[in-house]
Amino acid sequence: HVYGAPLGYPHSPSTALLCCFEAGPAMKFVSVLGGAEPASFSEAVLNGWAPDGGMYWPAAVEPVSPRTLSAWESLSYPRLCEEVLKRFIAADDPDVTPLDLAGIVSAAFSSFGDAEVVSLRPLSDELHVAELWHGPTLAFKDLGMSVLGRTLSHLLRRRRQRLTLLVGTSGDTGSSAMEAVRGLEGIEILVLYPLQGCSSISPVQELQMTYVARAASNVHLIGVEGSSDDLDVPLERAFRDAAFKRAHRLGSVNSVNVVRLLVQVVHYFYAYLRLPEGDLRPPEGSSERRARVAVPCGAGGHLAAGLLAQQMGLPITLLAATNANDALHRLLATGELRAHGTVSQTASPSMDIQVPYNVWRLLFVASGGDAAAVRGWQADFGAGGLTLPPRVREWLRVRVASAAVDDALTLRTMLETHQRCGYLLDPHTAVGVAAAQIAAGVEEESCAARVPTLCLGCAHPIKFLPTVAAAFGCSAPRALALASGPAGHRCVEAVGQLAQQAKQGYPAAGWVPPGCCAVLRKGEAWQGGGAAGGGGGGGAEKR
Repeated sequence: HVYGAPLGYPHSPSTALLCCFEAGPAMKFVSVLGGAEPASFSEAVLNGWAPDGGMYWPAAVEPVSPRTLSAWESLSYPRLCEEVLKRFIAADDPDVTPLDLAGIVSAAFSSFGDAEVVSLRPLSDELHVAELWHGPTLAFKDLGMSVLGRTLSHLLRRRRQRLTLLVGTSGDTGSSAMEAVRGLEGIEILVLYPLQGCSSISPVQELQMTYVARAASNVHLIGVEGSSDDLDVPLERAFRDAAFKRAHRLGSVNSVNVVRLLVQVVHYFYAYLRLPEGDLRPPEGSSERRARVAVPCGAGGHLAAGLLAQQMGLPITLLAATNANDALHRLLATGELRAHGTVSQTASPSMDIQVPYNVWRLLFVASGGDAAAVRGWQADFGAGGLTLPPRVREWLRVRVASAAVDDALTLRTMLETHQRCGYLLDPHTAVGVAAAQIAAGVEEESCAARVPTLCLGCAHPIKFLPTVAAAFGCSAPRALALASGPAGHRCVEAVGQLAQQAKQGYPAAGWVPPGCCAVLRKGEAWQGGGAAGGGGGGGAEKR
């Protein structure tokens, strides 16, 4: 299924989006629910969620001038990251100086396996993959998480404070967050993840988390008999309880955190600026070179960052690619989002989410910064479902197309891409590539002008060997051999060693994976409260 018009921008994105916002306090962040005071960069980072339970969004965004965009073409990824982040940090911020930021960013990417940090790989003349997975856990989340972990550690040392991070993961976020903060002073992290059999989490993804939990004293892991949406219930309730959050100094490193949002904006600029110039053909009557970005979507954080990149003036349209858990696609296609959808286990487990919580950021931007409208939609969703008004649907339609890709097409895309150009996609990136190919087919049928497409490359395929084996109809050893490149990549080699140890399934019912300090079992108090809240971990099996 495909929806939307990813064929070009209707007018200047900087003008179209900036006019949606009243001038806000310089270098501040506001809650999309409108019930909290504007926060500085440092406050927003430490808070995670705003005090009113909303997510932060920049109060005002200055468009990037053509001269600045041209100057950015020669920057490395770390230098570009600095330049983008500096636009959202007050010049006189006492907590994060330009020198502090340079040190944070330099340290963040020092453990990556590729000197370029992010690489562009052509699949055809009009389709490129932006490889975002060269970090320690081979997931795109290492980029934002590495910067966030060091930013938090810097702020906590400066303020002589401590922080407890609560994280829910459907697969990649957990290992990336644990790796980013392991051993950092002033930070404890507690990660909840869905156990094998309750989700499609891969054995390698689980082993990455249990390995770090056993090795680092500030890292704690809890297995959950439920989906990623299920485990979000107690986490959301903890963050919405302001007194509880203050008492326990709770913070977040999920895509809700503004550092994750801002670093994901960098991907868009960096990849766009590295497209071959001949690929960026301006539309008729315009000198602006444009591109489409296919975004594999789970919680919607990358999509929200894409809207912010548009707001900053980057001439792109977005293509939201979902798997069978297509709540975000249905929202864009029909204007409706229903609560209590059942999560399906798919070949792309990190996208197995039916409540894409960054949707409130998307709707805040699409409504022109109308926090009251966002509160109303959130209440409607809690009561069963929301329906967007026509003007908001139209605003989204011209900026964001969408497509849903099932497992059969995902596996076929992995196989055919490898056969055609010798490149092995992970299943999440394959969803994005398949969506891009669907959109290209629609353009061809309608005789519309083709636009170059970037697909955000989510992870390395060595993390998903059972899926590789299914796509190629081969044995596990053959799947490992297929997924083991590139040679000499230290992060791929390290995860490859874990892959050889990983086992599918558990040896017995009720088993607690080594490294888990507790397991939340079905029917216990943590499941209470429905979509709007949860309970504690009463009755959790501890280890």
